[in-house]
Amino acid sequence: MNRAKLMVAASGRNSDLRYAVKFSAPDEFVFIEIGGRREIVVSALEYDRARSEAAHGVKVRALSEFSGNDHLSVIMELAAEHGIKEFLVPSDFAIGLGDELRRRGLSVTPEGGLFFPEREYKVPVEMDEVRRGIRVAEAGMRRAFQVLAESEIMNSGALYWAGMPLTSEILRTEIVLEFVRHNASADSTIVAGGLQSAQPHSEGYGQLYAGCPIVMDLFPRLNDSGYWGDLTRTVVKGKAPDIVRRAFDAVLFARDEAKRRLKSGVVPSEVHNFVTDYLAGAGFPTGCDNTGNYGFFHGLGHGLGLDIHEEPRVNSRNHEPLKGGEVVTVEPGVYYPQWGGIRLEDVVVIGEEESICLTEIETFLEI
Repeated sequence: MNRAKLMVAASGRNSDLRYAVKFSAPDEFVFIEIGGRREIVVSALEYDRARSEAAHGVKVRALSEFSGNDHLSVIMELAAEHGIKEFLVPSDFAIGLGDELRRRGLSVTPEGGLFFPEREYKVPVEMDEVRRGIRVAEAGMRRAFQVLAESEIMNSGALYWAGMPLTSEILRTEIVLEFVRHNASADSTIVAGGLQSAQPHSEGYGQLYAGCPIVMDLFPRLNDSGYWGDLTRTVVKGKAPDIVRRAFDAVLFARDEAKRRLKSGVVPSEVHNFVTDYLAGAGFPTGCDNTGNYGFFHGLGHGLGLDIHEEPRVNSRNHEPLKGGEVVTVEPGVYYPQWGGIRLEDVVVIGEEESICLTEIETFLEI
């Protein structure tokens, strides 16, 4: 065997490596896979922990076994030991290290597509981890609902909570603190109110008001396993304007009908296009003008696992039928700079006959 897969990364930050070895480390180490066998070379700091935590079948080797203590030396010794002439590496492999390996006579070939294609299809233990992540997201969302329910509407329409103005920043902090209580972390949590809700990835800032949509997109990462949850709800404190109510009803129907249609053998682009056409027919067309994009201008969903966005994509460009076992978000939305936006997101497992929804929290508009 003269070809092997090679990675040099920190499994605490690299999802492919964490998937391969089931072991999280903050520092980079060398990984090879040859003939179906996997080996890692770690420092003394990680050796004992790697031996107890790495996946069954992964051979853990100490850096002290090798004459050199840098990644290049280790890789060259592994190549000589196993008779490796070519390494297949991820597309983001360090170009400097790759060039140096080539100068020393080895072939280094970036792998096209997914480095571990099987990551797209989740085994039951992975589905359970995503489900746990969703439960944490739901705990954060329920905390947000509680704060909004407790908030008061001032004469100006501004929301006050605990005697102070309720801002996106304060509500986001309450959500993230709930994540921390469940041993999860989060970055870029979205709490976008009013016109900010028309920008799908605006994190939101400033005073929150009654009668305006508040889009909350929560995606905590479990600290122990590295898997993510993902959940979006849009709510209004007080009475929702008619346009917001009609948009909410249209997006809710689109989400639930898309969930019903997604199953093994279905082409993702067809479900995405159904949602686009349905929303347009309900009075919420998609387009672009001098104010920017409006309507439903992002993908219907994405894979969820060790990355917050992974394969498969559920959008207009994915024409590959689903095979079953994928875990994907379903998150249609509509956005208009004149009044704001609505997005509603659940997570499903693609099954043979139907999708199985992992999300349990209720969906409603007014608080």
